[in-house]
Amino acid sequence: MAVIEQWATDHDDETVIVVSAEDFRAAARQALDELGLTYAELEEQARERDFTSARAHALWVSIGGTVDL
Repeated sequence: MAVIEQWATDHDDETVIVVSAEDFRAAARQALDELGLTYAELEEQARERDFTSARAHALWVSIGGTVDL
C-alpha cells in the first residue's frame, strides 16, 4: 500500500493516512476476507445493528458506505 499523505491531527492518538482508492478497496476486501464476510453481509449487520464481532463493527465504521464491493 502506497501512502500518498500522512499527518497528525490535534488529537494525540490520531493520524490521518491518505491512500489511493485502489489501495483502500484492496484493504477493505482483505479485511472482509479475514472476517469471512462479504460487504453485503457486513452491510446487513449494520442495518440490523447486530454485528458478529467488535472487529466487524469497527470495519463498518471504517468502510461503511464508502466502497462498492
